[in-house]
Amino acid sequence: MKNNIIYLFISLFLFAACGEEELTPSEPQEFYEFPQGDAEYDQEILAFYEEYGTQFLYEFRESDFRWNVTDYIPYYAEQGDTAYVSEAFHFVTEECFSIWEDDFLRQLLPVHVLLASEVYLPTEEYEYTWSDENQSWGYEWVYDTLICPTAYGLNHVTFGYTNEQITGLTSEEKLDLIGDMAKSLIAYAASRDKIEIPEDFSELFTTDWNTEDLATYTGDYGYNASGFLEYFEDIDVNYDFGLYVKYLVTMSEEDFKAWALDESFDCNGEWSNSANAYVRSELILQKYEAVIDYFQNTLGIDLHSIGNQVSTLYQ
Repeated sequence: MKNNIIYLFISLFLFAACGEEELTPSEPQEFYEFPQGDAEYDQEILAFYEEYGTQFLYEFRESDFRWNVTDYIPYYAEQGDTAYVSEAFHFVTEECFSIWEDDFLRQLLPVHVLLASEVYLPTEEYEYTWSDENQSWGYEWVYDTLICPTAYGLNHVTFGYTNEQITGLTSEEKLDLIGDMAKSLIAYAASRDKIEIPEDFSELFTTDWNTEDLATYTGDYGYNASGFLEYFEDIDVNYDFGLYVKYLVTMSEEDFKAWALDESFDCNGEWSNSANAYVRSELILQKYEAVIDYFQNTLGIDLHSIGNQVSTLYQ
């Protein structure tokens, strides 16, 4: 009996060891002393945490920003400029978060809001360029970075304007930042099951748009014809859902419909032999209706009402 118990423990140990070899856990998130300083804005950040349970961090490591359990998000971020933390904190809380009812905001908020001086996405394109060295035209890879206003990860939403630009924003730039923060907050919440993307929307989601023209072309074969409001190479259903919210909360109902639902933009469809005509599927209209209906009837939120108010404030 004793030997049987010993063999049992040995077997369990070997099974656990084999299981550990198969797993590839990522490094854990790092934690910080909080608040991160003793400035007046640190006390405001602490007060926000005590009320909402979310920490604003302006000092963070790359692993905290990019860590996503099994891989890393493609974005990069630089720590916030402490000279502009106060302005960034107030912009996020008073202009971005204030568009939502308090109870719903609490439902959406992540563990951390990171205040970054810059958020960017490395890009590469195969372009036809002139070579001074060879004195000829040819194709080559061109590397660049795409500056992103906001981003989201496993446990954070990041604001990328904690720098001197925050003090001189135009009304149009403020409106775009408010919308982009709404996109990241909603996409984050959907990715963490804090809100549920309606089935109708998910069924309409498609990434069948693998041509070079899609990045810039707006027309029959552009990103809009695939039902997207913006081009993003690695788009997923959470990001797509967030994009609809971005524009709905920063545009009036009239302006949104005149732009997004116009047949020149919402142009997905196919040729019908029976009708001898090009028949539109109105893919963007269908997605739009799924978003509006979910927020209105499930969450009790009128996105058009928010958009009408916000767009008026920043005219």
